Amino acid sequence: MEFLRPATAADASRIAEIIVTNYRTNFYPFFRNDAFYFGELNVVDLASEYAEDAQQLRNTYVYDDGIVKGIIRISGDAIEKLYVEPQFQGQRIGAHLLDFAVRQKQAEWLWVLEYNTRAIAFYQRHGFQLTGEKIVEDEFVPLLKMVYVPNIRLRCIAQDSPEKAVLERINEEAFPASERIAIEDLYATGGDGDLDMIGIDADGELVGFFAVRKFEKIRYLAYFAICKEKRSRGIGGRALQQLQEFYPNCQIITEFEAPDETSENAEIRLRRRAFYLRNGFCETGWYNFYDGTELVIACSDAASFEIRHVKQLIAHLNTIIAEPIPQPYQK
Repeated sequence: MEFLRPATAADASRIAEIIVTNYRTNFYPFFRNDAFYFGELNVVDLASEYAEDAQQLRNTYVYDDGIVKGIIRISGDAIEKLYVEPQFQGQRIGAHLLDFAVRQKQAEWLWVLEYNTRAIAFYQRHGFQLTGEKIVEDEFVPLLKMVYVPNIRLRCIAQDSPEKAVLERINEEAFPASERIAIEDLYATGGDGDLDMIGIDADGELVGFFAVRKFEKIRYLAYFAICKEKRSRGIGGRALQQLQEFYPNCQIITEFEAPDETSENAEIRLRRRAFYLRNGFCETGWYNFYDGTELVIACSDAASFEIRHVKQLIAHLNTIIAEPIPQPYQK
């Protein structure tokens, strides 16, 4: 990428100047620690630290168009530092550094100072989202975690598409053999056009799918999977929200395992429930018991939910699926 290169020991003083200036500009107004920001933190000591630490230099890249104007430090899949000299801000240098980290170095997350609303807004404009996770560093520095969420697009995948092989790979990763239905078998049960296989694209790459059964105004989310290497990046949540836009004026119904503190996967059940609830679904107060597990019936629009529609859907599914689905109940 133009103007971006690995840092060298010769860049140490400019790196130190950029970091010190940004710390004093962005953080001092919140903490007012004169001894640290204008004493302990200084260009000479920080430049020496960078010049003598090969590991820090290996993880640092600079934006250099003749003058080093910005720096980014990446460790594994985390962005540790991203700063642009204040005089050069507003020239998309930060955006270039961030794009480099995400596209070229597969960086996925970072910590940002809770008080630094300007930085939070910058990262949000470039595809990062707050996760809700917070830590307090050094007893008084609140940091919020942000993760990169790729651009998500939903699209139907036809039965004769060569991408079925990708769907099957994701399917095998997501479900144990005892719970899995082969992709070809799923398509076969939708011979009358009542099944949509919806691919989830993230930045143009097929990374997951929904299998949605259609019945009148009901859309039943039967399958939902994201490939292993793309999980925990917010992709599933964004895709689930978009699914509700994909089917306007329809009620989306799904099921998840009922919380049960005695079950072996009690924690997973709670996480799964929380995932659906924070992405637009609500519990209906109705349950089903299938394959030895109690399931919560959830919907996308509580105001328009009617259990009779679910019962009609189940009656329809029982005409096309070998193993009967029982009727829902309340407790």
